[in-house]
Order: sequence, then structure tokens, then C-alpha cells
Amino acid sequence: MCGRYVTSRSGAELATLLRADLGDGYNERVSYNVAPTTDVPVLLERPGDTGTPHRELHTARWGLLPIWAKDKAQSARAFNARSETVIEKPTFRSAVRTKRCAVPADAYYEWWKDPEGNKRPYAVRRQDGQPHLFAGLYEWWRDKNAGDDEPWILSCTILTGPSPDHGHAGLLGELAGLHDRMPLPLSPETVEDWIKPGDLDKTDAETLVERVRGEALSVAADWEIYEVSRDVGNVRNNHPGLLEPV
Repeated sequence: MCGRYVTSRSGAELATLLRADLGDGYNERVSYNVAPTTDVPVLLERPGDTGTPHRELHTARWGLLPIWAKDKAQSARAFNARSETVIEKPTFRSAVRTKRCAVPADAYYEWWKDPEGNKRPYAVRRQDGQPHLFAGLYEWWRDKNAGDDEPWILSCTILTGPSPDHGHAGLLGELAGLHDRMPLPLSPETVEDWIKPGDLDKTDAETLVERVRGEALSVAADWEIYEVSRDVGNVRNNHPGLLEPV
């Protein structure tokens, strides 16, 4: 689930919206059909010289690479992280305590199976036109077998949680019918605490994850869902028309 995203804003526009600076080597990549293992923007904070955190926008490989990963292929299996188990899973448990980020996206695509068994793609985005900010984790990784000149790779994953149950009306009811999982959005207040630098102990990290999961449906209540072209199923298709309703 949640295997395609839209990141259609320039780095400069995102940096202004998110009150961040562009990090060194920011890789400008506008895409209407982002697939796992390609680059996505991530918002994170680092301790500043004066003690005030410094907010930066970077690009990261979508698919987490823990420091112990043997090769980059690991990221293809870790582009989403289940929030219910993220505290315990070896791939994610270090990052959730020390390296949390937000992943901005203008929309994401999900496929719904209709009564005839046909899969039909839908876009999910905010009604106010602002980007989603999804709870993410990041890690730095370098191939140990490639020598000291091999560059470090910044990678990330997006936390997911249960979709609304089918008893909800309106938008949340539509979301319930679309898929049983959803990427976890951050409220404006929780963004500040989620990306705050510093190490959390296991209990505090678990409390923060539960807070994100608990707020997800109230944040999602302001989304909209609509059907889009089946062309989004081919990652080679990448143009603004993919996000248009059909």
C-alpha cells in the first residue's frame, strides 16, 4: 500500500512553506508518480550552534537503509513502516528513537478494487491545497565494501497505520473503503515534536508514535479522494495530468 506519491513543488517553494532551509546537495526532483527507491523530500531538524534546532529540507532515497544493511536492495523492502511494530522492528527501532522526519507530499495514489475485480487508482490530497506531512524516519548509510570515497546515502521510510473503520461517514468512510492502511499524517502541533532532534527512550518514542496514530483520522478528515487515470500504474508516466480527476 501507499506505493506512489506526488511531489510536485520545487524545493524553494517547499522550503518557504515549511520554514526550512534547503540542505546541502538538495536534489531538485518534481514528480507526479514517485515510486519506492527514488528520491523524495524530507523535513528534519538538526541541533544548531546556539542550541536552537535548525530546520532543513533534504532529499532522501525512499526506502530505509539501516546502517547495518548489506546493500541498497534493502530499501525496496522498507519504504513503509507499520507504526504498531516500529518500536521493535530491527530495521526501524533505532531511527524511531533518534532520526525522525516529516515527508511532504502533494498527494498519494491508492488502488481500489471495484465489485468486478478491477483495480482503479485514486488520488488522496488535502482540500486546502497544502502538502501532506507524513511521519517518517531517516537513516544515513554507506556501502562498507566500496571504500572510503563512497558517498553516504540519506534514506527514509513513511509510517503507516490502520485506515478508518467502515462505520465512518463522508471522507473517512471513503478512505475506509479504499484500503485498510494509510500513511500517517502529522498535525501542525505534532510536527514540531516529531522532528525535534534528540534521542528518546523506548517509552517516550512509543508514546510519540501512539500520539501520531491517535491524531491521524482527525487530520485526514480534511482530505479529498477522487479517481484518476490508470496511467499512474506505469511509473514511466510522469506528468501533471496524472493528478487530474477522471
